[in-house]
Amino acid sequence: MCDPGPKQRRALPGLLLALLAVAMLSGCSLAPVGAPTGPGPQAGPLAQCLTLFEAADNDIDQAGVRHQGLARIAGFPYLRVNRFLASFAPEVDTTGQITTWTRHLAALDARARQPELANLATHLAKTGSALEPGLATRLDECRTRLVTALLKQPRQLRQLRHNASVPDDYQSAWRVAGLYPLTAPVVLSRIRAWHEEAINTFNQPLSQLTVVGQLTRWRTVQDTPSLNSVIEVPVDALGIPRLTTAGVAQLFARHAPVWEVDVRDDNDVIGTPVWKQGPAFDTTTATQYQQLSYSRFGGKVLLQLNYVIWFKARPGNDIYAGRFDGLTWRVTLGPDLQPLLYDSIHNCGCYHTFFPTASLQLRADLLQSDAEPPLVPQYAPPWPLVVRLEHRRHFIQRVYSLQDTGHGLPLVVQDYDSLLALPAEQGHHSFFGRHGLVAGSERTERFILWPMGIRSPGAMRQWGRHAVAFVGRRHFDDPDLITALFERVPGP
Repeated sequence: MCDPGPKQRRALPGLLLALLAVAMLSGCSLAPVGAPTGPGPQAGPLAQCLTLFEAADNDIDQAGVRHQGLARIAGFPYLRVNRFLASFAPEVDTTGQITTWTRHLAALDARARQPELANLATHLAKTGSALEPGLATRLDECRTRLVTALLKQPRQLRQLRHNASVPDDYQSAWRVAGLYPLTAPVVLSRIRAWHEEAINTFNQPLSQLTVVGQLTRWRTVQDTPSLNSVIEVPVDALGIPRLTTAGVAQLFARHAPVWEVDVRDDNDVIGTPVWKQGPAFDTTTATQYQQLSYSRFGGKVLLQLNYVIWFKARPGNDIYAGRFDGLTWRVTLGPDLQPLLYDSIHNCGCYHTFFPTASLQLRADLLQSDAEPPLVPQYAPPWPLVVRLEHRRHFIQRVYSLQDTGHGLPLVVQDYDSLLALPAEQGHHSFFGRHGLVAGSERTERFILWPMGIRSPGAMRQWGRHAVAFVGRRHFDDPDLITALFERVPGP
């Protein structure tokens, strides 16, 4: 038995030492794998490795450069988790599944450390210090060693499964203080009014949509593979598709939308976030950021392609206006790698809109729900797609099939994670700050909508921190989101 009972705790010190020795020899673990016994050379290699991670995390937190889109796991500083991987925690049971899942968590930590260490080095340089040479390599080596040891410890793997969760992005205390049961119906009535406005816009003929500036198109400059071409995608022990870098690039190129914006001024020009003594914006270069994610639907893991663009601002005098604006367009592919569902949010998490293909329909039981209803203003037309945005507010007005071969203005393609370590005059900085929010993008609406429990409503935020419903609880990166809202259309 690994945990000494009451009689043993009252035993003589010599007997206690003997029991501890027996426990160690039998493989019992009284602390998380690699628990530190001190940073000195007398400590074992696993303890030294864990101490290294804890020291790095302490420096990262003190510098305020933590990756805000991936959650740390208590007791396992060499692993991270997102909502998708957290959904597997109650399910993994075979050795192959547990090993694969744990290594995915380790890969997330390695991914998060890259921008964290780059930004930490910049912070230390300002104080006259420097990042320890070879720290990234040492952390990678230690992570491998710690994961190898962890996979031999069933008790600690059970603890990992219990701890691997992502905190809710809703503040329950705010809802209590804001009398949520009384204020939510008022907010819901305003949401329904906006839904009606949006549907009326989508019901207008495309040629009759108001244009106040110049309709301008942007598209990526790359070969677009045929939608009928086949990409072979093997899966791992969890059913997660295993894609090569080339395969990912091919899918993103294949399904990239053409952006069509009513441009009236610089605020409607797709640009590039930069760092100039703080978050700033460059309108001379148009960039499309791309990120791969996953969903779970119908017993399968589905690939999701996220395309993110940014604007200088949403101008105006209303409570929704402010510095910086942006849009995320997401393509969920079915098991056959054909589009199953399109959806979109503004980069605040606001205005979540769905464009399902003919294979899906809204769940019938949603009509009985008191939560915020999903907005489905139209079904998706055949690929390739043009996404039409209005000026100033940058709302989607229509999604329609591309008919002509005009190229439009070029879009530079960047990995989304490049936003987490933007080049600066000295070193690097993340475009996102505390809680994943973009400093300076705050909206006045936050003083009105805070009782809904969302931190700084309207502010731009990092992927992985998007609460997308004011009434109820819904996250953009929830792997079960499609299951909660849609079902397959019956039939062949």
